Amino acid sequence: MKIRSITARAVDCGFQKQTLQTTRIASPMSRFPRFAESRASWMWPTKKVFVRVEGEDGHIGWGCTNGGEVVEMIVNAHLARLLTGEDLGDVALLQDQMTASLLPNDRSGFAMMAVAGVDIALWDLQAKASGQPLVDLLGGSAQDTLPVYMTTPRPEAFTDGPWHGLKAAAPYGPEAGQEGLEANIALMRRFAEAAGPDVPIMIDAFLAWDADYTLRFAEAAADLPLAWIEDPIPPQNIEDLRRVRDELDPDIALALGNFAYSRADCADLLRSGVVGVLQPDVAWAGGITETLAVLDMAAGTDVPVILHNTCEQPWSLAMAAACQTGAQVECVDRGETSPLYSLMGPRPDLAGGHVAVPRDPEGNRPPQFVLPAFDAGAEISKGG
Repeated sequence: MKIRSITARAVDCGFQKQTLQTTRIASPMSRFPRFAESRASWMWPTKKVFVRVEGEDGHIGWGCTNGGEVVEMIVNAHLARLLTGEDLGDVALLQDQMTASLLPNDRSGFAMMAVAGVDIALWDLQAKASGQPLVDLLGGSAQDTLPVYMTTPRPEAFTDGPWHGLKAAAPYGPEAGQEGLEANIALMRRFAEAAGPDVPIMIDAFLAWDADYTLRFAEAAADLPLAWIEDPIPPQNIEDLRRVRDELDPDIALALGNFAYSRADCADLLRSGVVGVLQPDVAWAGGITETLAVLDMAAGTDVPVILHNTCEQPWSLAMAAACQTGAQVECVDRGETSPLYSLMGPRPDLAGGHVAVPRDPEGNRPPQFVLPAFDAGAEISKGG
């Protein structure tokens, strides 16, 4: 089957209104006072990008990624013309073509988000054309549910379930001094109390720390059940990550990879020996095809892979179920009513610390408020 058309639209889905965007959370911009109090004050283009791929038989595949108008432009102005008219039979070949075409200009970030959005839509189209859910197209799974760890700003809301971990977003970095460090530790004590015995706690530093601060934090948290520190330092700073790994308590892992945008980035982390948990995001790191290659690489190591922000991405849940043994997944707590939980299908069914494996043969389906952006003559970048 040949590809008839590819179209991307950036749609405002309320991402900037989420609690994790509007409250103080450490970030690479925390050292600049103007941008320290909220991620929403500086965050990259935050509209969700929906990608629609139509096959010549009338089936439609959908993908979704981040990057707003920038990623929308890459898909519409570049990737669409490369793939329109191509045969759907070899999605890996199509993904390779997209990635190769961007190499002279960009090898990560927005470029790979654009590739990911198209790749996810191609897999969805292939699954629909074959009449089976994605999890079966990927090889099938005997699992009906997957264990979940929760990333949340409100740990007390998750004291009643057998979650497989609670993760905090660090509010402070080195710029906040000793007072900020003590506030970070106090937050983790709240998480430990809420999690209860035998439930690990984790913290996401979102590239806001340095080696000295990371080690000071770990020392101050020595009496807490801290399983990992996530992204304390930019992933390209392997030298400082090695120093942290060498001096850090060996029982505390470094969780890295959701800012690794390709198999090459993930390979660098694996070769360095610093990563204890690898966390690529399927919608950022080149899509399903690229992440399958990452899973193959990691299978030859003792490094577990937990796909980033899994529960908002039905394709990530399908991959975890079909392609991993003993998979664990992440759910980001957006509150009770956020539309971000249901951008490509029904809200994930969470119960007993587990999430249901998606098996809907209709595949990815954007919500109704997104569809007008794809009407004939709709202006690109106008959100729903």
